[in-house]
Amino acid sequence: MISASTPAGLITDIFLPPGLESAGPLPLKSKTAKMAARELLEEAAAIARPRAGWRLALIDRSEEEPEALNIGEARFDNPLLAENLKDLGRAFPFIATEGPELAMWAEALPARKRAAAFLIRYAALKEAERRLEELLIERFDLKSLGAMSPGVLPEWPLAAQKSIFELLNPLPAVMGVSLSEPSMWMSPSMSSSGLFFETEAGFHNCLLCPLDNCPLRRFERAKRTA
Repeated sequence: MISASTPAGLITDIFLPPGLESAGPLPLKSKTAKMAARELLEEAAAIARPRAGWRLALIDRSEEEPEALNIGEARFDNPLLAENLKDLGRAFPFIATEGPELAMWAEALPARKRAAAFLIRYAALKEAERRLEELLIERFDLKSLGAMSPGVLPEWPLAAQKSIFELLNPLPAVMGVSLSEPSMWMSPSMSSSGLFFETEAGFHNCLLCPLDNCPLRRFERAKRTA
């Protein structure tokens, strides 16, 4: 939970980019959906209020439990996380979201426009993540950031999402983001959570994800040794 002395923040001055290209690879390849999304962008931009919340959390570890970490007030028993953060003393739990306003707008659209709205919602989330990454790099003078998100890889199950929310409390409620149990799905659905951390290697979930043809892949899959 965030206390008065905890470095933390909420970014609310985030707006939809004028085009979809800045979002990177899009989750739908349909040219029809992309064209329809561009036609809806102006309407969506007047409604969208993407947000991103973060805090700084110190990392504590013990020699007796090399695969366990205490990050802020939360304990994580995870070998991959421990490996990625092994030489670090801090991490940045975060939540980014399209915002409930955009989600409600999209859900009220006719079914034929839902695919286009999906692309806009995705672009809103990616813009929130991008702004947050820029802020952290500048504010804390970081070389580059790596990221891990619960549920993307089997090595870090979705159940860890609950600890991320607890570390950021009360920001999720302020942002309009909720977590359902026991599914651990976030609402609005176009939201993300996880940990940013400083790294020269640039670890992201994509490096270990087995889906080679994923349209959202940002990095080539790393070769894994036995």
